Amino acid sequence: MGGRVYIGLDVGTTGVLAAAFDDAGQPHAQHYREYRCTYPAPGWVEQDMEEVWAAICDALLALTAALNAAGVTVACVGLSSQRGTFALLDDTKQPLAPAIVWNDNRAAEMEQVLGQRLSPQRYQAATGMPISGFWSVCKIMWLQQYRRDLTDRASWIVNGQEYFLYRLGAESLETDPASQTLSGMLDIATLSWSREVCEAAGIDMSLLPPMGAPGTHVGNVTPAAASQTGLPVGTPLCRGAGDQQCAAVGAGVVRQGRAEITMGTSAMMVAHLDNPALVNAHSVYLGGHGIPGKWDVEGGAFSIGNCLRWWRDNLHAPASGAEHSGSIYDAMVKQAMSAPPGSRGLIFHPFFAGQVTPHYDTQVRGGFFGLTLSHDHACMIRALLEGCACEIRMMGEALHTSLAGGIDTLMVTGGMARSAMFLQLLADIMNRPLTTLAYSECSALGAAMLGAVGIGVCGEVESAAEKFVRTGTVIEPSADRAVFDDVFGTFQDIFRINARSGLHQLIHGHHQRIHSFGHEGM
Repeated sequence: MGGRVYIGLDVGTTGVLAAAFDDAGQPHAQHYREYRCTYPAPGWVEQDMEEVWAAICDALLALTAALNAAGVTVACVGLSSQRGTFALLDDTKQPLAPAIVWNDNRAAEMEQVLGQRLSPQRYQAATGMPISGFWSVCKIMWLQQYRRDLTDRASWIVNGQEYFLYRLGAESLETDPASQTLSGMLDIATLSWSREVCEAAGIDMSLLPPMGAPGTHVGNVTPAAASQTGLPVGTPLCRGAGDQQCAAVGAGVVRQGRAEITMGTSAMMVAHLDNPALVNAHSVYLGGHGIPGKWDVEGGAFSIGNCLRWWRDNLHAPASGAEHSGSIYDAMVKQAMSAPPGSRGLIFHPFFAGQVTPHYDTQVRGGFFGLTLSHDHACMIRALLEGCACEIRMMGEALHTSLAGGIDTLMVTGGMARSAMFLQLLADIMNRPLTTLAYSECSALGAAMLGAVGIGVCGEVESAAEKFVRTGTVIEPSADRAVFDDVFGTFQDIFRINARSGLHQLIHGHHQRIHSFGHEGM
């Protein structure tokens, strides 16, 4: 076959996708490898960086074997990485402990501490974000309070973008604004580290990597990395961006009014932003775009895909006589669609790791509401899907109303975007058209596009979008609105009533006490 390809490496929360694309943006080959998150205590989420690195190497070995067999040349590698997942490194650049993952919410108490040192209004003006225990800044403060044995030995605080590029052969540990949105330490006006926030949090800025730009050539694959990954020695390595910014690039979100939702472990929504002044509310957060010198406005629903994985691992019961072709997720969605819209009145809250946009509640937890003896597996899995769609609508409405001019085009990407049945349910719940992409794994495509920019094949990200991005179909919402609007209204009412009543804090406290009793493993 011959030709050249651009590799996009999407290092996500639960797995890594290594994908190769040709000059027209068509996928040539791809390989996926899964890895674990661990949960040492209620609300804690951690990850072994060596386990992630091993999966990266395994995925790249499989991909390069396929490319070699086809006689294809690798032009470059671009990286997409989790934002807000960070690790402490020692002076030899080795991790001191497992990484703390973006959806870890151990640091809720630090919201008040940071807010006392820097007013919430001033913090949001500086960073474009509300104070939240979800951001890295609060988790670093927590480590300084409770794990001085680690922070006293730390020489670097890094996320996956700079760490894994360095392992592959980057010349230095250097980050970018599009990878640091969930750090909570970004100066939104200058797209650099905020000295004001770091000083308020007591964070030594010398531990933070220098700030570079997305779509930049940062080094070449070393012999050591080549032996572990199969990549040719000297292959150019390019900084991509955070996973959601890469997804935005891969979905063509390169102008005002355009947005995309990536549905994987979480559901994250990103809208292009020409100027931070175009945002008129505080229920969303701002960050650096994958387009150098531009911004985005974002929202998050942190447990959407994890809810499905939790159901798969713990509660999935295939319907009697169900076919076994396709993925287990396809079977779950198909079973859910056998229940009526509205799931016979059952409501599900997918807040397994708290609620982010628009309420930023780290203490709320998930659950089913309204269970009766009439509810079966199909009703429960449909309620789970409807609940996930409701949280996505909450997030989507917050972005649409917060952004001057709103959102005129909404794309859907990620693993869950491959399910036509779920996308129809999502369009129905959201009550707006959804546009699919020809290739749904846009984080990997966006990383490859930023690689093409980094080596000069494309002069700018906008021209890369014209070259690589292809839209698919448009899914229209159902005209029968009553049931879907009632589901969403009830979903919101339950959240608000529980929040006002103190139920969220009650359950959060109960989780903490049970953990302290030491009976979880019994």
